[in-house]
Amino acid sequence: MIKMDKLEAKKITKDMTIGSILEGHPDKAMKLSEIMAEAGLHCVGCGAAVFETLEQGVIGHGFDETILNKLIDDLNGALEEAEVVIEEGEPLDLTDAAVAKVKEIEVKEKKEGYGLRVAVLAGGCAGYSYSLNLQEKPEGSDVVFEIKGIRVFVDRDSVHILKGTEINYIDSLEESGFKFSNPNSKNNCGCGKSFS
Repeated sequence: MIKMDKLEAKKITKDMTIGSILEGHPDKAMKLSEIMAEAGLHCVGCGAAVFETLEQGVIGHGFDETILNKLIDDLNGALEEAEVVIEEGEPLDLTDAAVAKVKEIEVKEKKEGYGLRVAVLAGGCAGYSYSLNLQEKPEGSDVVFEIKGIRVFVDRDSVHILKGTEINYIDSLEESGFKFSNPNSKNNCGCGKSFS
């Protein structure tokens, strides 16, 4: 088992916008958005999340201050989790085509030796979207895996959602790009980059 230590995080208040809460805690954005959705606040993927405060979102959806206070407690509780235990083994797989493309991009962008950061973000037309970036070092909350010679950084909230996912690279006359085959997704948007 790999144990992750507690992270220091800025306390969430009712005056913060929904968007800033998620952006301020990228390693826990998935968990925070799930807590909001369970409380009946489904503003995470809409445009209002940028300017609407947590309080405005709760009151605007017809809930009272009791619900708001419980939501704030639940959100801050998620930030204060002492440790997360991640199962051993790789949460995802890269096809040979994906590995070749990542290495090609590393050379092209002069980022040899960087890691591939894979994350699931709140947003997108179906609720969640995938994110791929080349990053020199993992973030404090990332779990690091070695897959076919490539260091892969996965934030701890995304590990369970990505379990069993295969990342492939397709280059054809009709389309090109990284494609995710995730056995945990229920619905996929036609864009191929968003899921629920």
